[in-house]
Amino acid sequence: MTSVAHVEGVWRAGRAAKVLLLGGLCLVLQQIPVSYRIDFFGQVADASLVHLHAGLLLAIAMLERDRRVVAGCFLATFAGWMVRQLYFDGGRPGAVLAWGGANYLFTLGWSLACARWLGWPRPEGQRVQRPDLIRFAAIGLLLYPLVLALVGFSIALVSTSGAAVSTVFQMFFAKQFGVAVVTLPVVVAWRERGHPAPRSEAAWHWLWLVALGAGLVASVWASLLVRKTFMSATSSQLVLMDYRFALLLVLGWSMLRLPSHGAMAALSLTLLLLVGLVAGTAEYANTAVGFFNLLHVTLELNILLLAMLYLWLTHRDRQELAERLSAETLRDQITGLPNLKALRERIARPLARTELGYLLLDQTDSLVAGFGLDIQAQAMNATARRLEDLVQAYYVGTGQFALLPRQAGDPDLWERVVARVEHAEIDVGGQPIRLLPYLGVAAFNGTHARVVDRAVVTASHLAFEARHHGELRPRYHDAGHRRVRQSQRRQLHDATEALASLRNERVVLYFQPIRELEHAPDADPHALTGEVLCRLLDERGEIMSPARFMAPLEAAGRGAELDLAVVRALFRLLRKSPAALPHCREIAINLTGQSLASMSFQVELRTLLAGSPLPMSALCFEVTETAAISNTAAASHLLTDLRALGCRIAIDDFGTGMQSFARLRELPVDVIKIDGSFVRNVAQLGKDYAVVQASVAVAKAFGAATVAEFVEDEDTEYCLRRLGVQRVQGYLYGAPRPLAEVLADTAAEATASGG
Repeated sequence: MTSVAHVEGVWRAGRAAKVLLLGGLCLVLQQIPVSYRIDFFGQVADASLVHLHAGLLLAIAMLERDRRVVAGCFLATFAGWMVRQLYFDGGRPGAVLAWGGANYLFTLGWSLACARWLGWPRPEGQRVQRPDLIRFAAIGLLLYPLVLALVGFSIALVSTSGAAVSTVFQMFFAKQFGVAVVTLPVVVAWRERGHPAPRSEAAWHWLWLVALGAGLVASVWASLLVRKTFMSATSSQLVLMDYRFALLLVLGWSMLRLPSHGAMAALSLTLLLLVGLVAGTAEYANTAVGFFNLLHVTLELNILLLAMLYLWLTHRDRQELAERLSAETLRDQITGLPNLKALRERIARPLARTELGYLLLDQTDSLVAGFGLDIQAQAMNATARRLEDLVQAYYVGTGQFALLPRQAGDPDLWERVVARVEHAEIDVGGQPIRLLPYLGVAAFNGTHARVVDRAVVTASHLAFEARHHGELRPRYHDAGHRRVRQSQRRQLHDATEALASLRNERVVLYFQPIRELEHAPDADPHALTGEVLCRLLDERGEIMSPARFMAPLEAAGRGAELDLAVVRALFRLLRKSPAALPHCREIAINLTGQSLASMSFQVELRTLLAGSPLPMSALCFEVTETAAISNTAAASHLLTDLRALGCRIAIDDFGTGMQSFARLRELPVDVIKIDGSFVRNVAQLGKDYAVVQASVAVAKAFGAATVAEFVEDEDTEYCLRRLGVQRVQGYLYGAPRPLAEVLADTAAEATASGG
């Protein structure tokens, strides 16, 4: 590896250093012959069956973008040939020397042209691909040596025709074998530097080689023995083709197991060995049988070269594809963040702390529905980046992360994680938002996948429990966690049962009246003003309270489905009681935060409203202050559209988000319902009194009516009247009753009184 790095360093150095190194290599290869004796038309000469330097020169022309470096290498090679020619000519320059100079000059131009037709040189980092083998076979292995050989026939101008035929023969096979042995293996090996080698079991390499070597030796010994026994003694020489299948196995193993430079070196050396073993065949090329036998051997060598390179390239591409697919399985496809599989692999390595956190970001479902997956992915990536110096974040699902600590000695780590997320503003579509974090922490012991999964499940239960209680401090695993898990299982069961109730229209509506504190003299005594409350029936026909199904449905992202089911059920009941319709003054319907961000909900709601049995002015839609503020843009769009239709808009649970009055100002508001937690103790004239007083002032500034919830005694009513609250709702005026009964009673009373 050190030598490879040294060569690469020289390659990146100046032009002179490149010429010195590469030209020197060409001179060295020029001195490595595969000798044989040739006899054409009485012209007997010693020759070499392979010109290794020719293969290297073509490789240089393919790889090097600086043409002056290429020319310098050809010049150095010509200088080596010229010195040797002068030695044979007794130091006297002759016509052959001039012919050689012209021939090398043509070879330079022809090599550059062939390199360009082969698609080289290419940008750094671009590698050899399987389609390149077709062009290389046609141009590099056939056209390139054939043209050089035909040009070599021009030696007839300075020599005899027999010498010209001999030269053509020598040059074709020598150049062809030189290209086969050197060019493409060098190009592949050079372009693969810096890329990881295909994974292999290096410990077994030498056993494989020993076994294959022993098999080859046994094959050679058996072949020679058979030839001596059954054939004449003169025919007992080694015949290469008897072992091509064994060589195929050796090379195939090398291509699949060795690193790229090792595999290409093995391929070149094997081909050079094969060329050496067929040198004896070349001596009989002056006969038709000998010549075609040599062509046959050349064809097989070329097929062997291309087959091995195709095998190697296929193995490389398949290995890289498998590694790429494996890497993709370690990341979430939407956010690109590491996933649970990556977490399992990470835990197999040493950790700073055997502790795992589970981070749950609230209201991310609304974020996805309102802005799309791309914005959600940006928000998740922004959260992970904000925590990257404290923990390693692994994406579990929408708004959920598994966290591994980066440092061991940080007792306040998990508190810092929560604080950093809680105080961070994330830019979403040009609008800053904050995502509330809930964190569960669990310890684990071991690296097995089941241990990791158990820790993730434990920490996730703690995080969801923290969200359920609105607790923004980390929750740690303790002995009471079994109760948490049982609670989570119960919530999952409730969510499943609630969804089944929605799908089967087992929706029961209740109604709680809202009263005016100051009665108008001409008011309709039978007027219905109040809030529709939803209940679901389970499979046994028993009523499920909102505490059982609201949180699980919202956690499952089915809030919008619940709201649509309520509107459908309300309109069905109203159509069944036409006599009560004229007395329906204001019917309030609750909307969840998920409905505000859902475009499909808005489309479906408009369709339902088009067939409403009540005028739009008799409908009031209530949204909680927290949901309205968290989804200001989406809420403003939907509520503005509803208001334009004639519906009224109420902000429910007002006071729980008083820090967000600035955003609330952007919403269309007709009614503000003061949260019951403040109303219940308002008569004590403490902090709750001040909150209600401030809420009334805000409502007046907004031009909105006020409704106080949870009014249960006359002292509270008196205090609210003094504060200027206009409407009240609570058990003092009536408990929730089935809406069907309320409509029936209203219709009956109106009929009895002649209204």
